[in-house]
Amino acid sequence: MKTWLRVAGLAFAGTCALASLVARGEGGMREGTVVDIKTDRIVLLALARPGDRIVAVGERGFAMLSDDSGKTWRAVGTPVTRTLTGVAFEDAKVGVAVGHGGSLVRTEDAGDSWTEIPMEEAAPESLLGVTSLGGGRYAAYGAFGMYFLSTDQGRTWTRRTVISEEFENHISQVIVGRHGMLGMVGEYGTLARSEDQGETWTEVPSPYSGSFFGAVQAKDDDALVAFGMRGTVYRSTDLGTTWQKVELGTTAALNGGCVLSDGRIILVGNAGLVAISDDNGQTLDVKWSPAGTGFSAVIQAPDGSIVVAGERGVGVLDLATLVTK
Repeated sequence: MKTWLRVAGLAFAGTCALASLVARGEGGMREGTVVDIKTDRIVLLALARPGDRIVAVGERGFAMLSDDSGKTWRAVGTPVTRTLTGVAFEDAKVGVAVGHGGSLVRTEDAGDSWTEIPMEEAAPESLLGVTSLGGGRYAAYGAFGMYFLSTDQGRTWTRRTVISEEFENHISQVIVGRHGMLGMVGEYGTLARSEDQGETWTEVPSPYSGSFFGAVQAKDDDALVAFGMRGTVYRSTDLGTTWQKVELGTTAALNGGCVLSDGRIILVGNAGLVAISDDNGQTLDVKWSPAGTGFSAVIQAPDGSIVVAGERGVGVLDLATLVTK
């Protein structure tokens, strides 16, 4: 079993002192909006951007919302108290977040309020991510090969087999690629692709036996970039059929990534690692945040700034402050 940094290593800070926790209300529901959780005192693991809002999710089932490109945030309690590990939106309003213990919550107002969707088949294992596939379809996935599809905007879910009945590797991420293809990365070098909107998956021979934590699709060409443990990065230009290693020069894990509007690829990871590519992933310029705290996710804000989430919460990352070791 691999070290699952994204949901375990960063979650060590789950004991950090939240400025205030909202008490459970009647029927097990918590109050909706919290105004006094400090943004650097909560572990956050995933980011999404519905319209002009940014939504971050993480420990104890909280979501943090920003309507000013990450300058200020407010916290919202969801109906669950387990750590949320992934979040995705179909449009500016409808979204799904998933997490530990098979937790799954759904919003129709961009995160202002959430409804729990029971996932008996997932509990007590962890869901590690969720992806909007378009057209009302979502994929939720996680530990031991768990994989669920929804065709009704996340209201109901059906468990599906991935690759084979024997497949039990943790699934880290599903991404929407080019030419109608979906890509999947995960534990033990898992690489797979789907050409039927995630209904079935075909395993791709992997050049790596460690864990991939994520992948991104380049903006300007067919390049896919997969990343994970010990600074591992691989790149494919043929829809994931073959992969070439990209040397990074560090053993720090890479946990999240995004593609900017100008086509640059940004990957983030442990110890403040930030790797930037301006050539669709052929090379990566490695920098470090002076604070040295780990990042789990990165996204571009509506105003063009870079927002990161991780073990010290969420905030705007000034690329000009990054340093070279």
